[in-house]
Amino acid sequence: MAAFARLRLFPYYLNSRRLGLLANIKFQTEAQEPLVNNSGERADAMRDVAATAEDLLRSGQFPNLTEVVATKDVEGERILGFLWGVFTFSGAAEAIRRAQERKPAKNATLRSTTPLAAVEYEMAGEMSNDHFYSSTSVSVLKGRKRMLVAGHFEFHGQRVTVFPYIIGEEIEGAGTLPTPIATSIRVYPQQIDAFARVEHSPQPTAAALKAIETMPEADVKQAFADIIGEPYVPKDWGGEKSDLQTTRLTIDGEPTSTAFIFKGPSVPGPLHPANMGKRGDQLIRAFEEPVDLIVVQHCNKIENTVVRMTEGLAYDPRRPRRYCIIDGADTAQILSAYGKLNGQRAKSRAKK
Repeated sequence: MAAFARLRLFPYYLNSRRLGLLANIKFQTEAQEPLVNNSGERADAMRDVAATAEDLLRSGQFPNLTEVVATKDVEGERILGFLWGVFTFSGAAEAIRRAQERKPAKNATLRSTTPLAAVEYEMAGEMSNDHFYSSTSVSVLKGRKRMLVAGHFEFHGQRVTVFPYIIGEEIEGAGTLPTPIATSIRVYPQQIDAFARVEHSPQPTAAALKAIETMPEADVKQAFADIIGEPYVPKDWGGEKSDLQTTRLTIDGEPTSTAFIFKGPSVPGPLHPANMGKRGDQLIRAFEEPVDLIVVQHCNKIENTVVRMTEGLAYDPRRPRRYCIIDGADTAQILSAYGKLNGQRAKSRAKK
């Protein structure tokens, strides 16, 4: 599976005023016209704004909010950044209709419950009619959608006020049918060539699941290294960014540089962001590795908060990656398929 190619931003909402200030660019006045006054001139002007928005995202002007919250105290602060997550959009069509009927304005809204570091935040914001990119935006920005949102985020306890400057998707490919990278950013274990036997292996038994829950983390790491064919297995130490790196893993026959995070019996029960370092910063460090795929493995269930945080780090316009989640059941199935379960590794190692 090759790296993402020919990426571009597909925008639905652009605050031309704020983006112009960030980029020190004065856009055509038509870019500040509301959508109800849409015209060819406005469409051309908004395309210029979209190009600038993409440059700002690629250049790192908007840091990843997940990284920011994991590395500093944001209480009471107004943070410039971007976030990929699940948002609920409402009121866009009504807002446009009220503008057409010259009724008092009522802004559309966006809301989200988003895990950042070890905390779930309640986010809410408004969208102005002036900044909808096109008429398509109104039909897309409704209901629950995964979206990239960039702008200012104001933190007050676990509540965050969102001031959106960019709302859109990252897409790859040219032509009339580009593909959102959200459809391919997650890799499932069965897609990895080294785990091909899993597709024809039975679901793990209760005994296999129990064995995985007590199997030392070092043994699990060695087992995965054996299956992949990675001869260099580092010992754990405090300054590591990941537990195992390899260039020997392939997806659809293509070499894919990969970093693994392993979590063993030292984390009993489901895996939460709080189990992954201070404010979940172990995930942040893993995404600093020069690889194209991040794998998170645990001996038990992996909570959705971890999955969503991992996805939020992978979906980064500066350098998008892919990620893979391998929970206890996946681990048992993979190791069983390759004869690496039930005491095949030395049992003398201490649990991690």
